[in-house]
Amino acid sequence: MPVRIIKESMKYCLKNKVFFLFLVIILFTMECLSDIFHNYTIDIILGLFVFGYGLQIIEDIIKGGNRLPKIMPKKLVIFGLKSYLVITFYILIQSMLLYLISERLNFPEFNMEEGLVGFEKILMLLFNHDIASFIIFIVSGIVISYVTIFFMELALARLADGEKLKESFSFRSIKHEIDVIGWKRYTVEYTKIILVITVFSYINKFSNPYFGLNVIIGTLSEFMIFTVEYIGMGHIHKIYIDKISS
Repeated sequence: MPVRIIKESMKYCLKNKVFFLFLVIILFTMECLSDIFHNYTIDIILGLFVFGYGLQIIEDIIKGGNRLPKIMPKKLVIFGLKSYLVITFYILIQSMLLYLISERLNFPEFNMEEGLVGFEKILMLLFNHDIASFIIFIVSGIVISYVTIFFMELALARLADGEKLKESFSFRSIKHEIDVIGWKRYTVEYTKIILVITVFSYINKFSNPYFGLNVIIGTLSEFMIFTVEYIGMGHIHKIYIDKISS
């Protein structure tokens, strides 16, 4: 159940409460700096930290860890740079497919993940197009986004497990891993992670990040999105590791 994923993630994060608070403060500070200065350098550093530390979490889960791993700067930067390449590759595939559908149906291209938590964009599309085209566009967009991230998450998990960078672009290797895990099992576990991330995305969207308790709510919801994704994928990849080791 998605609730179990949340509980497991909170237990993992709160094993070392001081370090957990330290990470939340770091991420909150970097996001505030990014919002205030709109500086690409800060955005890149934030991305390196989030992606790099995310892979450290996956690596820790695979090795049987039960608490947030300490920050290892060299490994974090290497993981972060490799993650940028992998994520860019899969997002480009996603963007090209969405562009083709947008052109075909005469729809403006937009970020489907953002659209799912931004009803105003969805409603504008509905009002400006016929219902049949609207349904085809939305369903196609959701499927494309779901499938590309479906493969991308395992590509990142394999990267954290010490695989060479080129293995993250090998659909044959990723398909083999899903075959071992089981397509139904992976789909169910992956979907649970997506549902939890969607819930916390809504919480974050409707919390104003600059006033009162909403500062805390927004920061914690973003941190939960981050940890649920990487902890969840760490557990899924560990299923594969355990199966091929037995």
